Amino acid sequence: MRFEIELGPKRLIFDSDLHGLRINGTEYLSGRDGVLIYDKTRDLRRADEVELQMSTNTSALIPALRTLEIPYPFYFDERPVVESQNNITFYWKPSKLAAFYNRFSTDELDYADREPVIRSAVEFLRSNSSMLPLPEELLARMGQPTKLLGFYQGFPIFDGSTGFARLQSRLGIHLDPEAKNRVIFLKDDRLLKLLGVKE
Repeated sequence: MRFEIELGPKRLIFDSDLHGLRINGTEYLSGRDGVLIYDKTRDLRRADEVELQMSTNTSALIPALRTLEIPYPFYFDERPVVESQNNITFYWKPSKLAAFYNRFSTDELDYADREPVIRSAVEFLRSNSSMLPLPEELLARMGQPTKLLGFYQGFPIFDGSTGFARLQSRLGIHLDPEAKNRVIFLKDDRLLKLLGVKE
């Protein structure tokens, strides 16, 4: 699934098959090397078109806007905000980034429902290009319940599809219907049996 947003002579192309950015035929992903897309594309400018994953995650959206030289709030260039992608503790306190995701997150949406949210997010970022007029908030998911399924050799086993467990990627074993995160395990009967988990 794909759709485009025209920004004057520039274009953002959102593609559900991508997991990062594609600029001039080269894909940029945040992988095992731990280097963020933001840093991998730091010196890229003056592109007329950027293809990116179909989400409002700033890990790809902000580098895409920067590469197209589309102004966005300076807040997203602050190093703690950039590094929040690899620092779960960032979301343990209120932030403007959490407020942005509370309003524009696509994480729980099917691809078919994401386009209007993404368009709203891009328009919001463009219309507030020097400041981010949002209050500091806790991420809404922080207030959702966490379901602890049990323990395996001392490690907690979470239902990875609900609540704060989705953010605790370094703090336990997560079982989820979809293996979207590199530390989430696909939920199947064999694994449940091995871990001794009964639903």
